[in-house]
Amino acid sequence: MILFYTAIFFLPIFFLGCFPSPNIQNSSAKQIGPSLINLAQDFNVTKPFFIDGGTFSISRDGVMYFVDSENKFVVRKANLQAPEASSEFINLNEWLKKDNLQDFEIDDLWCDSAGRVALAESTTGKILRISGDARKLENLADSYDGYRLTKIRGLAGNQEGQIFIGTPNAATMYEFDPVSGTLNVINEELIRPNDFSMELKGDRLLVAESEPNRIVVFEMNSIRNVHLGWDLIQFPTPLNEPISLDLMDNNNHLAVLSQKGLSLLVFDLSDGVIKKHYNLPERCLRVRYERGWFYLLTDRGIMRIINSSG
Repeated sequence: MILFYTAIFFLPIFFLGCFPSPNIQNSSAKQIGPSLINLAQDFNVTKPFFIDGGTFSISRDGVMYFVDSENKFVVRKANLQAPEASSEFINLNEWLKKDNLQDFEIDDLWCDSAGRVALAESTTGKILRISGDARKLENLADSYDGYRLTKIRGLAGNQEGQIFIGTPNAATMYEFDPVSGTLNVINEELIRPNDFSMELKGDRLLVAESEPNRIVVFEMNSIRNVHLGWDLIQFPTPLNEPISLDLMDNNNHLAVLSQKGLSLLVFDLSDGVIKKHYNLPERCLRVRYERGWFYLLTDRGIMRIINSSG
């Protein structure tokens, strides 16, 4: 086990294995001094927002899909090279029938390799998949064993069509099986997920979890069944709870939001160290990394910061 201390946290973070192999261990402790980028002081907070929107996902071809900031039932899209030219992608009011007076609200969304968008709608518990041209909507799931899915936090999948769904209120993670069209429970222990990130090959799923505060890795076997789960990183206190995460640079680095969304940590997964620590100008709820930029969701919109060299 690699055990290292950092003055940023005042308490030890336990790095329990390097990535990609869970079997690499090192008994010696390391004193880590990550580069500190204090964006709370240096960042231009007068116009920090890249897009006025809510929760988001970025496709492989550089298109951001995001929930409209005012209408939580609308998904918009924008090319990262021209974010000001956003357009409506789908309006759930035009596709779904309301059971009551409550408006539809999208909890999470994820773009697959085929250009489709999967989203979780909280009032109905539906997991929906929309074609890239927004002309087809599929209801993949809305309940398990007769119980409607509740608040969704964590939605990701792989090129095989599997979609993983996190429900922290029920302390459960599900897998949508594209062959049978059914949901399966994949966690054997209670898991309270905050966010997911899928390894590029689609055979490892990283989960940011609360209570305990840790990053968990779930591995799939050759037929894409989850057969192994292990802790990658443990955080010492609720203050350090991992809120969101995203794999970077062909899985060599991992971005993690911590300290109630005010810190962005970059872990070097091959060496088992914290590489960088960004003090953020305001509380962030989600991080996604794309082509040298961190995209960060806040209560007021989506901002981006460039990944500093070094």
